[in-house]
Amino acid sequence: MSVRTLAVALFGATMATATPIAASAQEATLARAPAPPAAVQPEGAYVEECAPPPAMLADRLEMIRRNYTGIRLRLVLAALLSAQETAIGITAEQQEAWRSYTNALLALVPERERVLALLGAADGKDDLRGPEAFGRAEAVADTLIAYATKAQALKAAVANLRDRLSAQQLEAARIPRLQPGIIGREPF
Repeated sequence: MSVRTLAVALFGATMATATPIAASAQEATLARAPAPPAAVQPEGAYVEECAPPPAMLADRLEMIRRNYTGIRLRLVLAALLSAQETAIGITAEQQEAWRSYTNALLALVPERERVLALLGAADGKDDLRGPEAFGRAEAVADTLIAYATKAQALKAAVANLRDRLSAQQLEAARIPRLQPGIIGREPF
């Protein structure tokens, strides 16, 4: 069998199988009603279809109540800070200022008790009528008061660290902002 005969046979077989599929696809396309025009949402508008269902939110809150300790979050943050320390090139003379900064930052990770105070108890002993009047607002206020001194310590540690770093290190410590629409095109 020649190459030409083989090519004609393959082309014929392809057309024989593709023609009915193409015809049925055209029929299916014609039979469908045109889609309604998409509703235009103003930028930043809340779209209800994108919101997770309340049951999913309740499950996530319950998971946080049962499992949150703060340890995992501290470990992840510590790993990121260790990588940043290497990328910046912290020297032995700068180590004390760097440790003050990292300790102050890690101190901001909430303890389990704070999270439970904001979310409510996980043991099912919560009153079904909900928290005490203004209880959650009071828990938020208590948390903010507790973190005020920690935030001041972090601010002082940042100022001290900036004074100790060189201009090249400060530039290396900058984290570029993510720009919408430019995914995967970050300069490295």
